[in-house]
Amino acid sequence: MLMHLHKNYKHKLYFINSFEFFNQVVFILYNFFFLLFTLFAFSIVQAQTSAKQRNFEKDMQELLNERSAIQTDFARQHDFENDLVEEIELVEEIKTDFPPEKTAFQNENLEPKIPLGMVKIPEGEFLMGSYSGLEDELPDHLVYIKSFFLDVHEVTNAAYNRCLECERGSGGFDTFDSQQPVVYVDWKNAEYYCNSQNKRLPTEAEWEYAARAGSYEKYSFGNNISLLDNYAWLQSNTLEKGLWGARKVSLKLPNQWGLHDMYGNVIEWVQNYYTPDYFPYIREPDLHNGVNSQIEKEYPLRAARGGAWGGLHDAGTPDGLRSAKRYAFTEWTRSFQIGFRCAKDIPE
Repeated sequence: MLMHLHKNYKHKLYFINSFEFFNQVVFILYNFFFLLFTLFAFSIVQAQTSAKQRNFEKDMQELLNERSAIQTDFARQHDFENDLVEEIELVEEIKTDFPPEKTAFQNENLEPKIPLGMVKIPEGEFLMGSYSGLEDELPDHLVYIKSFFLDVHEVTNAAYNRCLECERGSGGFDTFDSQQPVVYVDWKNAEYYCNSQNKRLPTEAEWEYAARAGSYEKYSFGNNISLLDNYAWLQSNTLEKGLWGARKVSLKLPNQWGLHDMYGNVIEWVQNYYTPDYFPYIREPDLHNGVNSQIEKEYPLRAARGGAWGGLHDAGTPDGLRSAKRYAFTEWTRSFQIGFRCAKDIPE
């Protein structure tokens, strides 16, 4: 029996030892897998942290790159602005040292360029005609004139001969020098010549306004007849001194607006038809701005102005040179007394 108990005890002891051994193995395995899981979880967390760190570092680097680019752009912009300021200052210096050339519309007032050989007549009002003159100078009346260009002197032979289609006559007291005014030109050829130069004949009102040059007296310089010799070729300094025919242009003093030979030398064609008085212009003021209707249908008369060096119609006398004095000729008249000058509209 003791033997049997001993065997049972040994058997129980073996069972207990086996169970403890099994528990230890389980415990070891549990700890092992727990440690393995912990290491695995730690590695995952570490990997995620590393990824986040790398992304953070990448984002920071991009921010630093953007900041650097902004600073570079700012520096370039600053340099560009400095360069621009320097260039503007240089341009202003150049403008000061070398002002631009005047063009078709010149200077600060944008005034149109004055064509060669012409002067600009300012706009204004004047009393046209004469209350004490001849019948065809009545009544004196107020006329408004727009600014326009007018030839400094009468058209010369040199200028007229360049117009191959223009015709002229010839005869006594003709002019041949290149700087003498062309004569023996009828009204239509005078108008044709002006048109070929992109000009026109002045109206009668424009001519008188320019001749007066702001004066309300008989002449632009006043009423002193003794001064005529300084401004005009007339009978007293041509015929009476043995000189025949028109003289070279621009040898006498100009009037206040820079126009030569408005008095004397040759009578000058103007644009208008002749009227025996100014009453039609009183009724229709706009007639002064253009060509009026002809009165004589069979023998159309054109107005002419200025007087001459001598000849018919007392054209060479002081009275024949007055600003208000009017002449009338058929438009086909060609005479040694008659020449012309051209006008030009100013672009608006």
